Amino acid sequence: MPSLAKELMLRELTKTLESKSYIFFARYQNLSAGDFSELRRSLDKVAERTLVVKNSISRLAFKQVGIKEVNGLIKGSLILTVAQKDPHLISKVLLEFAKGREHFEIGGAYLEGAIFQAQYLKSLAELPSREVLLASVVGRLQAPIAGFVSGLGQLMRSLAVVLDQIQKSKITS
Repeated sequence: MPSLAKELMLRELTKTLESKSYIFFARYQNLSAGDFSELRRSLDKVAERTLVVKNSISRLAFKQVGIKEVNGLIKGSLILTVAQKDPHLISKVLLEFAKGREHFEIGGAYLEGAIFQAQYLKSLAELPSREVLLASVVGRLQAPIAGFVSGLGQLMRSLAVVLDQIQKSKITS
């Protein structure tokens, strides 16, 4: 029978995991308090919550929320980062933090119902932000319309020049 403290941790973790679309797994070993604080500050800007959890409690919590494929990601000293949006930003923060730190490793992620390994997260981190992608799409949609409007404008100017020439030729005749 788990202790009351473990039961409370399990309940809190289960509640946190239930409604999240994105869960990132990272492992650390001998991470300094300063480094850990830096990681939390960076993740607080893009994620909803970052947790250090015991593996046994993690396995139980994931089992309770119906996510069974993550057991391969739950090993070593574990940090979970959970969010509802912007997985590429979380990937960027985790990858940036991992640079030069041999004791910090990104394990993988649970993204909208599927498990992805660390290599996928590297690709995800390289994607431009949602706003940049939307601006690019809007720009590409706008280009043909702008060309059409410009072409119509040139036709109108040409028509105006022709009509002006016709008017001048009638006046002089």
